[in-house]
Parts: sequence; C-alpha cells; structure tokens
Amino acid sequence: MLTPTSTSLLVVDAQRGFTDLCPAELPVPGGADIVAGVNALLALPFARIDATQDWHPADHRSFLGRTDNLYPPHCVMNTPGAEFLPGLHTHRFGAVWRKGYDHDFEAYAVTAQHPGFAAFLRASGIETVVVCGIATNICCFFSARDLRRAGFEVLMVEDASAGIDVPVAGLFQAQARNEGLTLGIRYGIVADVCRAFGK
Repeated sequence: MLTPTSTSLLVVDAQRGFTDLCPAELPVPGGADIVAGVNALLALPFARIDATQDWHPADHRSFLGRTDNLYPPHCVMNTPGAEFLPGLHTHRFGAVWRKGYDHDFEAYAVTAQHPGFAAFLRASGIETVVVCGIATNICCFFSARDLRRAGFEVLMVEDASAGIDVPVAGLFQAQARNEGLTLGIRYGIVADVCRAFGK
C-alpha cells in the first residue's frame, strides 16, 4: 500500500519535444503514448504532484555543434517543443520545476538544477515518490536515483514512461533499470499504483 499523505508524484519532462509531435527535436519512441497513463496517476490523491520541464536556451551545451554535441536542439524555452503534451492534465500539477535553462550546465535530474528539492519534499512530509515521464532511463532515472539516495522510497511507473538508448552518451535503458533495482528503486505499472491507493 501507498500512503497518500506521504506519497508524491513526479512527472518528468512530459513535453512535445520528446515525441514525434516534434520530429526534428528529440523524439522518444512511445513518448506521445504516455498521456493516458500519466493522467491516470494524476487522478490519484497524492499528497503533492510536481512536474519538471526541460527549458533550454537555444545554444545549450548539450546541443549538436556545442560543447557536448549530444542532442539536436529540443525543448527550447518558449517554443512548441517545450510545451507539455496535448491532453495532459497539467491543472493537477502543484508545481513545475524548470531545468536545463543554464547555457553551460546539464541538468538531467530536477535535483541537479534544484539541489534543495529532496529537502523540500521531506519538509512536506513526503516519504515515497512515484516517478513517471520521459525518458525512463535518463531524466526520470537520474531524478529517481538522487531521490533514492536521499532516503526516499521510489517507484518508477514504466507504462507511464518512455525511454530511449543514447549510445553516444552511454545511456541505456537496461543499464539504468539494473542500476535502479540495485539501488532499491521499485518498478511497476499504473495498475500497481492504483491498487496501492485502493483504487
């Protein structure tokens, strides 16, 4: 069982730029298909619901031709790619934590851009964090990893998330999942979370 009064939901980067709605950006297979699963989670009585939003400047260090030369420009601030996915019940977000907005700082995890996030959750009475979004093995994983290391119970919801292997960056779905399991991150599906809430 999950205790609603001490469990939060973290929706990671559920944005157009990570889907085939913006094919020139960084589409993640199945990215646009997570909306129904995320909305099912958003309907549950979490103690709080947070979302992250990639919010890059046009010349971010991770973009092709820049310092790290890893990714095509994506989720550039104030462009359609940075918008949340159509149909997503964003009115349920209690707070939106933007990240990646510094030209020369990569912030896969919300905890990298906002180092006080874990302490904020703890002060809010949170003990367990349910994580979903895009990409399962990158921004979702790094956020989940940091929260787990900070002492939270963490559950990654796989059918409300989508992942992608990025060999040039050494980011692989299977590797991230194995590391997560070793750290004690739990993996499940939307139905598991609903049952744990007694729904």
